[in-house]
Amino acid sequence: MSFISNNLYIKILTVILIIIFFKIISSKIAYILIKMFHLKIKDKNKIKNNAFYKPIKTFIVIFGIYICTLLFNIPENIKVIIIKTFKICTIILITKGFANLFNSNSESFNKIKNKLNLKENDALFTFISKIFKFLIYTISAFIILSEFGYDLSGLVTGLGISSVVIALAAQDLAKSLLGGFCILIDKPFNIGDYIMVNNFEGTVEDITFRTTRIRNSSNDLIVIPNSEISIASIINSSRKEARLYSLLLTLDLSTPLEKVSDFKEQLIMLLNSNENVINDSIKVFFDTISVNGIDIKIIFHTNLIDYVNYLKFKDEINFNILNLAHKNNVELAYDSKTIYLKNQG
Repeated sequence: MSFISNNLYIKILTVILIIIFFKIISSKIAYILIKMFHLKIKDKNKIKNNAFYKPIKTFIVIFGIYICTLLFNIPENIKVIIIKTFKICTIILITKGFANLFNSNSESFNKIKNKLNLKENDALFTFISKIFKFLIYTISAFIILSEFGYDLSGLVTGLGISSVVIALAAQDLAKSLLGGFCILIDKPFNIGDYIMVNNFEGTVEDITFRTTRIRNSSNDLIVIPNSEISIASIINSSRKEARLYSLLLTLDLSTPLEKVSDFKEQLIMLLNSNENVINDSIKVFFDTISVNGIDIKIIFHTNLIDYVNYLKFKDEINFNILNLAHKNNVELAYDSKTIYLKNQG
Protein backbone atom coordinates (compact mmCIF):
# COMPACT_ATOMS: atom_id res chain seq x y z
CA MET A 1 0.00 0.00 0.00
CA SER A 2 2.84 2.38 0.90
CA PHE A 3 4.58 1.40 -2.33
CA ILE A 4 1.52 2.44 -4.35
CA SER A 5 1.28 5.68 -2.36
CA ASN A 6 4.97 6.48 -2.92
CA ASN A 7 4.64 5.66 -6.60
CA LEU A 8 1.68 8.08 -6.87
CA TYR A 9 3.62 10.85 -5.13
CA ILE A 10 6.54 10.31 -7.52
CA LYS A 11 4.19 10.56 -10.51
CA ILE A 12 2.58 13.74 -9.18
CA LEU A 13 6.01 15.28 -8.56
CA THR A 14 7.11 14.22 -12.04
CA VAL A 15 3.99 15.86 -13.53
CA ILE A 16 4.70 19.12 -11.70
CA LEU A 17 8.34 19.11 -12.83
CA ILE A 18 7.37 18.37 -16.45
CA ILE A 19 4.83 21.21 -16.50
CA ILE A 20 7.38 23.62 -14.97
CA PHE A 21 9.98 22.45 -17.50
CA PHE A 22 7.67 22.98 -20.47
CA LYS A 23 6.61 26.36 -19.06
CA ILE A 24 10.27 27.45 -18.85
CA ILE A 25 11.22 26.27 -22.35
CA SER A 26 7.98 27.42 -24.01
CA SER A 27 9.17 30.97 -24.70
CA LYS A 28 12.55 29.78 -26.01
CA ILE A 29 11.04 27.18 -28.35
CA ALA A 30 8.44 29.69 -29.60
CA TYR A 31 11.24 32.20 -30.26
CA ILE A 32 13.34 29.64 -32.15
CA LEU A 33 10.44 28.41 -34.28
CA ILE A 34 9.42 31.94 -35.35
CA LYS A 35 13.05 32.95 -35.87
CA MET A 36 13.44 30.05 -38.34
CA PHE A 37 10.86 31.72 -40.60
CA HIS A 38 12.13 35.28 -40.01
CA LEU A 39 15.91 34.98 -40.19
CA LYS A 40 16.34 38.63 -41.25
CA ILE A 41 14.66 40.00 -38.13
CA LYS A 42 17.20 40.84 -35.42
CA ASP A 43 14.91 42.66 -32.99
CA LYS A 44 13.73 40.28 -30.24
CA ASN A 45 10.64 42.39 -29.54
CA LYS A 46 9.47 41.95 -33.15
CA ILE A 47 9.78 38.19 -32.77
CA LYS A 48 7.81 38.28 -29.52
CA ASN A 49 5.14 40.46 -31.11
CA ASN A 50 4.64 37.91 -33.88
CA ALA A 51 1.06 36.68 -34.25
CA PHE A 52 1.99 33.07 -33.45
CA TYR A 53 4.43 33.69 -30.58
CA LYS A 54 1.93 33.51 -27.69
CA PRO A 55 -0.17 30.69 -29.24
CA ILE A 56 2.99 28.57 -29.68
CA LYS A 57 4.03 29.26 -26.07
CA THR A 58 0.62 28.17 -24.82
CA PHE A 59 0.65 25.08 -27.07
CA ILE A 60 3.97 23.92 -25.66
CA VAL A 61 2.63 24.16 -22.09
CA ILE A 62 -0.56 22.29 -23.08
CA PHE A 63 1.58 19.68 -24.86
CA GLY A 64 3.53 19.21 -21.64
CA ILE A 65 0.26 18.67 -19.73
CA TYR A 66 -0.85 16.19 -22.40
CA ILE A 67 2.39 14.20 -22.00
CA CYS A 68 1.81 14.12 -18.23
CA THR A 69 -1.53 12.38 -18.74
CA LEU A 70 0.31 9.50 -20.43
CA LEU A 71 2.08 8.70 -17.14
CA PHE A 72 -1.17 7.52 -15.57
CA ASN A 73 -3.23 4.46 -16.35
CA ILE A 74 -6.26 6.31 -17.60
CA PRO A 75 -9.37 4.46 -18.77
CA GLU A 76 -9.81 4.34 -22.53
CA ASN A 77 -12.98 6.49 -22.55
CA ILE A 78 -11.24 9.22 -20.50
CA LYS A 79 -8.19 9.02 -22.76
CA VAL A 80 -10.39 9.67 -25.81
CA ILE A 81 -11.77 12.82 -24.13
CA ILE A 82 -8.22 14.00 -23.29
CA ILE A 83 -7.03 13.48 -26.88
CA LYS A 84 -10.08 15.28 -28.26
CA THR A 85 -9.58 18.16 -25.79
CA PHE A 86 -5.92 18.40 -26.85
CA LYS A 87 -6.97 18.55 -30.53
CA ILE A 88 -9.57 21.25 -29.85
CA CYS A 89 -7.06 23.32 -27.85
CA THR A 90 -4.62 23.01 -30.76
CA ILE A 91 -7.29 24.17 -33.24
CA ILE A 92 -8.17 27.15 -31.00
CA LEU A 93 -4.51 28.18 -30.67
CA ILE A 94 -3.93 27.91 -34.44
CA THR A 95 -7.09 29.98 -34.96
CA LYS A 96 -5.82 32.57 -32.48
CA GLY A 97 -2.52 32.78 -34.33
CA PHE A 98 -4.19 33.40 -37.70
CA ALA A 99 -6.61 35.88 -36.13
CA ASN A 100 -3.64 37.76 -34.60
CA LEU A 101 -2.30 38.27 -38.13
CA PHE A 102 -5.19 40.68 -38.68
CA ASN A 103 -4.73 42.76 -35.53
CA SER A 104 -4.17 46.50 -36.03
CA ASN A 105 -0.62 46.19 -34.62
CA SER A 106 0.24 43.17 -36.76
CA GLU A 107 3.29 43.81 -38.94
CA SER A 108 2.05 41.58 -41.76
CA PHE A 109 -1.37 43.24 -41.90
CA ASN A 110 0.21 46.70 -41.75
CA LYS A 111 2.25 45.78 -44.83
CA ILE A 112 -1.02 44.95 -46.64
CA LYS A 113 -2.44 48.25 -45.38
CA ASN A 114 0.51 50.16 -46.85
CA LYS A 115 0.31 48.33 -50.19
CA LEU A 116 -3.41 49.07 -50.51
CA ASN A 117 -2.88 52.73 -49.49
CA LEU A 118 -5.20 52.44 -46.47
CA LYS A 119 -2.99 54.56 -44.20
CA GLU A 120 -5.53 57.35 -43.90
CA ASN A 121 -8.57 55.09 -43.57
CA ASP A 122 -8.22 53.36 -40.23
CA ALA A 123 -11.96 52.64 -40.07
CA LEU A 124 -11.89 50.65 -43.34
CA PHE A 125 -8.73 48.88 -42.16
CA THR A 126 -10.47 47.90 -38.89
CA PHE A 127 -13.58 46.78 -40.79
CA ILE A 128 -11.55 44.51 -43.10
CA SER A 129 -9.70 43.14 -40.06
CA LYS A 130 -12.99 42.19 -38.41
CA ILE A 131 -14.26 40.47 -41.58
CA PHE A 132 -11.13 38.30 -41.84
CA LYS A 133 -11.29 37.43 -38.14
CA PHE A 134 -14.96 36.54 -38.46
CA LEU A 135 -14.19 34.17 -41.35
CA ILE A 136 -11.29 32.57 -39.46
CA TYR A 137 -13.36 32.00 -36.31
CA THR A 138 -16.28 30.66 -38.38
CA ILE A 139 -14.07 28.10 -40.14
CA SER A 140 -12.55 27.14 -36.79
CA ALA A 141 -16.02 26.68 -35.27
CA PHE A 142 -16.99 24.28 -38.09
CA ILE A 143 -13.77 22.28 -37.59
CA ILE A 144 -14.42 22.00 -33.84
CA LEU A 145 -18.03 20.93 -34.49
CA SER A 146 -16.74 18.16 -36.76
CA GLU A 147 -14.37 17.06 -33.97
CA PHE A 148 -17.41 16.67 -31.70
CA GLY A 149 -18.94 14.36 -34.31
CA TYR A 150 -21.54 16.71 -35.75
CA ASP A 151 -22.55 15.90 -39.32
CA LEU A 152 -21.85 19.15 -41.16
CA SER A 153 -23.59 17.92 -44.30
CA GLY A 154 -26.74 17.47 -42.22
CA LEU A 155 -26.27 20.95 -40.83
CA VAL A 156 -25.96 22.37 -44.34
CA THR A 157 -29.07 20.43 -45.40
CA GLY A 158 -30.94 21.83 -42.41
CA LEU A 159 -29.88 25.30 -43.41
CA GLY A 160 -31.14 24.60 -46.92
CA ILE A 161 -34.58 23.70 -45.63
CA SER A 162 -34.85 26.93 -43.70
CA SER A 163 -33.05 29.05 -46.30
CA VAL A 164 -36.10 31.22 -46.95
CA VAL A 165 -36.41 32.09 -43.25
CA ILE A 166 -32.69 32.79 -42.99
CA ALA A 167 -32.73 34.91 -46.16
CA LEU A 168 -35.54 37.03 -44.82
CA ALA A 169 -33.83 37.43 -41.45
CA ALA A 170 -30.54 38.31 -43.15
CA GLN A 171 -31.96 41.11 -45.29
CA ASP A 172 -31.42 43.78 -42.65
CA LEU A 173 -27.96 42.41 -41.88
CA ALA A 174 -27.04 42.50 -45.58
CA LYS A 175 -28.28 46.08 -45.86
CA SER A 176 -26.26 47.11 -42.82
CA LEU A 177 -23.13 45.35 -44.14
CA LEU A 178 -23.51 47.11 -47.49
CA GLY A 179 -24.14 50.37 -45.63
CA GLY A 180 -21.00 49.78 -43.59
CA PHE A 181 -18.94 49.32 -46.77
CA CYS A 182 -20.44 52.51 -48.23
CA ILE A 183 -19.53 54.44 -45.08
CA LEU A 184 -15.96 53.14 -45.11
CA ILE A 185 -15.44 53.74 -48.83
CA ASP A 186 -17.07 57.19 -48.99
CA LYS A 187 -15.53 58.15 -45.63
CA PRO A 188 -18.15 60.72 -44.52
CA PHE A 189 -16.68 60.31 -41.03
CA ASN A 190 -13.96 58.43 -39.16
CA ILE A 191 -13.68 57.09 -35.63
CA GLY A 192 -13.24 60.08 -33.32
CA ASP A 193 -15.27 62.50 -35.50
CA TYR A 194 -18.19 64.44 -34.03
CA ILE A 195 -21.23 63.87 -36.24
CA MET A 196 -24.97 64.57 -36.40
CA VAL A 197 -27.21 61.97 -38.04
CA ASN A 198 -30.93 61.10 -37.73
CA ASN A 199 -31.46 63.66 -34.93
CA PHE A 200 -28.57 62.12 -32.98
CA GLU A 201 -25.15 63.65 -32.43
CA GLY A 202 -21.95 62.57 -30.73
CA THR A 203 -18.43 61.24 -31.18
CA VAL A 204 -17.98 58.13 -33.34
CA GLU A 205 -16.58 55.32 -31.16
CA ASP A 206 -16.73 52.33 -33.49
CA ILE A 207 -17.92 51.13 -36.90
CA THR A 208 -18.88 47.43 -36.85
CA PHE A 209 -20.29 45.05 -39.46
CA ARG A 210 -23.86 46.11 -38.73
CA THR A 211 -23.84 49.35 -36.76
CA THR A 212 -22.06 52.60 -36.00
CA ARG A 213 -21.72 53.58 -32.34
CA ILE A 214 -21.57 57.18 -31.21
CA ARG A 215 -21.24 58.69 -27.73
CA ASN A 216 -23.26 61.85 -27.08
CA SER A 217 -22.53 64.71 -24.67
CA SER A 218 -24.59 62.96 -21.95
CA ASN A 219 -22.21 59.98 -22.25
CA ASP A 220 -25.01 57.81 -23.66
CA LEU A 221 -24.02 55.22 -26.25
CA ILE A 222 -26.14 55.48 -29.41
CA VAL A 223 -26.14 52.50 -31.78
CA ILE A 224 -27.38 53.24 -35.31
CA PRO A 225 -27.72 50.61 -38.10
CA ASN A 226 -25.36 51.30 -41.00
CA SER A 227 -28.27 50.84 -43.41
CA GLU A 228 -29.90 53.96 -41.93
CA ILE A 229 -26.70 56.02 -41.87
CA SER A 230 -25.87 55.20 -45.50
CA ILE A 231 -29.08 56.93 -46.71
CA ALA A 232 -29.18 59.71 -44.09
CA SER A 233 -27.85 63.27 -44.22
CA ILE A 234 -24.71 63.50 -42.09
CA ILE A 235 -23.19 66.62 -40.57
CA ASN A 236 -19.54 66.08 -39.67
CA SER A 237 -18.49 68.88 -37.31
CA SER A 238 -14.92 67.57 -37.21
CA ARG A 239 -14.47 68.36 -40.92
CA LYS A 240 -15.15 72.08 -40.45
CA GLU A 241 -12.40 74.40 -41.61
CA ALA A 242 -13.57 77.01 -39.10
CA ARG A 243 -16.30 77.61 -36.51
CA LEU A 244 -18.69 80.56 -36.60
CA TYR A 245 -19.04 82.90 -33.64
CA SER A 246 -22.11 85.12 -33.65
CA LEU A 247 -23.29 87.55 -30.98
CA LEU A 248 -25.97 90.24 -30.86
CA LEU A 249 -24.95 92.88 -28.32
CA THR A 250 -27.69 95.35 -27.39
CA LEU A 251 -26.51 98.72 -26.05
CA ASP A 252 -28.65 101.12 -24.09
CA LEU A 253 -30.67 103.39 -26.42
CA SER A 254 -29.28 106.47 -24.65
CA THR A 255 -25.68 105.60 -25.60
CA PRO A 256 -24.13 108.50 -27.62
CA LEU A 257 -23.48 107.60 -31.25
CA GLU A 258 -19.82 108.66 -30.96
CA LYS A 259 -19.35 106.19 -28.12
CA VAL A 260 -21.11 103.48 -30.18
CA SER A 261 -18.74 104.11 -33.10
CA ASP A 262 -15.67 104.13 -30.82
CA PHE A 263 -16.84 100.93 -29.12
CA LYS A 264 -17.21 99.25 -32.49
CA GLU A 265 -13.62 100.15 -33.46
CA GLN A 266 -12.27 98.83 -30.15
CA LEU A 267 -14.20 95.59 -30.61
CA ILE A 268 -12.55 95.09 -34.01
CA MET A 269 -9.10 95.79 -32.49
CA LEU A 270 -9.84 93.33 -29.66
CA LEU A 271 -10.80 90.56 -32.07
CA ASN A 272 -7.85 91.25 -34.40
CA SER A 273 -5.45 90.83 -31.49
CA ASN A 274 -6.69 87.28 -30.78
CA GLU A 275 -4.63 84.62 -32.58
CA ASN A 276 -7.60 82.21 -32.76
CA VAL A 277 -9.76 84.68 -34.69
CA ILE A 278 -9.57 84.62 -38.50
CA ASN A 279 -9.05 88.33 -39.13
CA ASP A 280 -10.58 88.45 -42.62
CA SER A 281 -13.84 87.12 -41.25
CA ILE A 282 -14.43 89.82 -38.60
CA LYS A 283 -17.69 91.75 -39.08
CA VAL A 284 -18.95 94.26 -36.50
CA PHE A 285 -22.03 96.25 -37.56
CA PHE A 286 -24.63 98.58 -36.14
CA ASP A 287 -27.35 96.07 -36.98
CA THR A 288 -30.72 97.51 -35.92
CA ILE A 289 -32.47 99.93 -33.61
CA SER A 290 -34.66 97.62 -31.59
CA VAL A 291 -37.28 98.24 -28.92
CA ASN A 292 -34.67 97.56 -26.26
CA GLY A 293 -31.76 99.56 -27.68
CA ILE A 294 -28.94 99.67 -30.22
CA ASP A 295 -28.10 96.22 -31.63
CA ILE A 296 -24.44 95.59 -32.49
CA LYS A 297 -23.89 92.41 -34.51
CA ILE A 298 -20.54 90.63 -34.05
CA ILE A 299 -19.64 87.83 -36.49
CA PHE A 300 -16.33 86.10 -37.14
CA HIS A 301 -14.77 82.65 -37.65
CA THR A 302 -12.27 80.92 -35.40
CA ASN A 303 -9.72 78.28 -36.34
CA LEU A 304 -10.58 76.22 -33.25
CA ILE A 305 -12.46 73.17 -34.54
CA ASP A 306 -12.58 71.02 -31.39
CA TYR A 307 -15.87 71.71 -29.61
CA VAL A 308 -14.46 71.86 -26.08
CA ASN A 309 -11.67 74.22 -27.13
CA TYR A 310 -14.26 76.33 -28.96
CA LEU A 311 -16.35 76.63 -25.76
CA LYS A 312 -13.26 77.74 -23.82
CA PHE A 313 -12.53 80.28 -26.55
CA LYS A 314 -16.12 81.64 -26.41
CA ASP A 315 -15.79 81.95 -22.65
CA GLU A 316 -12.62 84.04 -23.07
CA ILE A 317 -14.07 86.23 -25.86
CA ASN A 318 -17.31 86.92 -23.97
CA PHE A 319 -15.38 87.99 -20.87
CA ASN A 320 -13.17 90.28 -22.96
CA ILE A 321 -16.15 91.92 -24.69
CA LEU A 322 -17.92 92.59 -21.38
CA ASN A 323 -14.70 93.91 -19.88
CA LEU A 324 -14.27 96.27 -22.84
CA ALA A 325 -17.85 97.53 -22.40
CA HIS A 326 -17.26 98.24 -18.71
CA LYS A 327 -14.02 100.09 -19.42
CA ASN A 328 -15.82 102.35 -21.91
CA ASN A 329 -18.83 102.84 -19.64
CA VAL A 330 -21.06 101.33 -22.30
CA GLU A 331 -24.30 100.15 -20.72
CA LEU A 332 -26.01 97.06 -22.07
CA ALA A 333 -29.77 97.21 -22.57
CA TYR A 334 -32.27 94.79 -21.07
CA ASP A 335 -35.68 93.65 -22.22
CA SER A 336 -38.06 96.37 -21.09
CA LYS A 337 -41.84 96.68 -20.86
CA THR A 338 -43.99 99.72 -20.13
CA ILE A 339 -46.89 99.05 -17.78
CA TYR A 340 -49.79 101.53 -17.62
CA LEU A 341 -51.81 101.59 -14.37
CA LYS A 342 -55.34 102.88 -14.60
CA ASN A 343 -56.33 105.26 -11.80
CA GLN A 344 -59.45 103.81 -10.18
CA GLY A 345 -60.00 106.93 -8.12
